[in-house]
Amino acid sequence: MPIPADTSLDAINVALLARLDARRRTTPAIATRFIEEQHAWRPVPEPVATEATTVATVSPRALVRLDGAYYSVPCRWAGRDLVVHVGPSTVTIVGHDGTRIGHPRKRFGERAVDSRHDLPELARKPQAVWEVLPDLLRDLSDPFPPVWTHLQEAHGPREAARLLAKILGELETRGAGDVVPALTAALTTGAPLTMARMATAAPAPVGLPATLRDLEIAGGCAADYDGLLTGVPA
Repeated sequence: MPIPADTSLDAINVALLARLDARRRTTPAIATRFIEEQHAWRPVPEPVATEATTVATVSPRALVRLDGAYYSVPCRWAGRDLVVHVGPSTVTIVGHDGTRIGHPRKRFGERAVDSRHDLPELARKPQAVWEVLPDLLRDLSDPFPPVWTHLQEAHGPREAARLLAKILGELETRGAGDVVPALTAALTTGAPLTMARMATAAPAPVGLPATLRDLEIAGGCAADYDGLLTGVPA
């Protein structure tokens, strides 16, 4: 049987299973023995992780080097030693807080970089936004490509990069759950995107327990505190 070759392990597995199924159909004795052996199998006590575990140091540019390939991590992890799980097709880097960053495994000299890992740095450096713009828009996905188009048409490339950097700062501090809906609504309604990044949801009203609603609290004055200190009522 020739050694299978394909673009991924999953594709190779599918091809091998297809070959085995075809052979089982053409050779009934193989299928019979396989069924007989299944009754003698013991259950696997626990899942087996087909991964090698190692420790790698994050570079100042927030990259982890493994077997000549590079993988990005959040920029706040720069300089740290982190646990890395290397599987047949994936690489998982574990931060000190338990956060797991997954990348497809790359060949020697290749890079797996997610621009979202550099949001704090990009928010401070608009010129860097321009340098990584194609990858950044790809990683952020909707609604950021149309947001960039709108900003560039309205303000020009240089000012658009500065405004996008500010939006990235909001994205980092407030999260996608707050910023993305605001940007999407602004694109729909035609509101200025520079204002959309500042929009925040109104805080939910806080209800008082029923036992406190009828209480009346009298206002105080500074003389009352003098009386407490001296022991003499004001």
